[in-house]
Amino acid sequence: MDLFNSKKKIREEVSKALDEKLLEVSKEIIHHLEHGITSKDLKVTLESMEIKDIELRDAKKQHFLFETVLKLIAKNFNVYLYSAPGVGKTYMAQEIAKTLKLDFYFSGAVLEPYKLVGYKSAKGDYIETDFYRCFKNGGLFLFDEMDASNPEALITINAALANGFLDFPVGRVIAHERFRLIGAGNTNGIDIGNGYTARQQLDIATLDRFIFLEMPYDEKLEEKFARGYPFGKQYFDRFIAARKIVIAEKLPLICSTRSLILGLRLISIGHSWKEAFEMTILKTALPKIKERIYALIEGFMRKETGSPITVIEKTDVAKKTVARGPVPKKTAAR
Repeated sequence: MDLFNSKKKIREEVSKALDEKLLEVSKEIIHHLEHGITSKDLKVTLESMEIKDIELRDAKKQHFLFETVLKLIAKNFNVYLYSAPGVGKTYMAQEIAKTLKLDFYFSGAVLEPYKLVGYKSAKGDYIETDFYRCFKNGGLFLFDEMDASNPEALITINAALANGFLDFPVGRVIAHERFRLIGAGNTNGIDIGNGYTARQQLDIATLDRFIFLEMPYDEKLEEKFARGYPFGKQYFDRFIAARKIVIAEKLPLICSTRSLILGLRLISIGHSWKEAFEMTILKTALPKIKERIYALIEGFMRKETGSPITVIEKTDVAKKTVARGPVPKKTAAR
């Protein structure tokens, strides 16, 4: 009897200690939500929640929104990122999953709810989905192209986020404590335009369950990428000039981070900057549009530099230098 009472007392003391620890962590999180949180504080809080070894790894190589989104996801906010194509939403989500030591799951536009919840085959076997596995076992689920998905599929997501559980074909599943979700799209869910004809408005219930963040191009990060390539800075300057022209004149062209990197790779294997442009950002442009953009770029570059621009031309096998106009000694022109 004494032994039984002793064990009971130990259990009570352990339970009390755990309750006090959980209360302490909860108070810390509430404080952070109200007053903000530093990277150092975030690490301490997450470690106390058994999320180990968090790092803002290579933070200088990440989009400037990376740390903001990381903190929100760590605190179990649902985040919706919207931007033009090719800014790096998927890459950011993958890096956040790595940093938080979470398995990464992905889905593009969902046209039918069963793509999320799964279904039973003719034999009665349950066909799982990434969303089911992530919801049940924990992880970071990226729902890309959310604004191109069927509204019925979004109702499924709304129910899961609102209730913390969801009925799957195999029964009700409670959301894992480490289940996290990022939504992504090309629109803010309300303003459908700019050529995104396959997108649709998100209903108010969906909008209400997400923290919305616009993810613009990070030109400082893009320049860092560019400087890692031969003649990268010269190409980057022309690319940014083209982007400004496209935005100012509302042309139906995309000057994305993705297309910048593709262009840099093309000039690194010997293509001229114009060839790189025509294979990336100008691939759908009419001849007159191309000519106008080239003329505007040259004018823009002259205005920026105050002198005739250095032109990156296609190199031969010996990678000889070709230039138009006077070229400073420090500038390696192609």
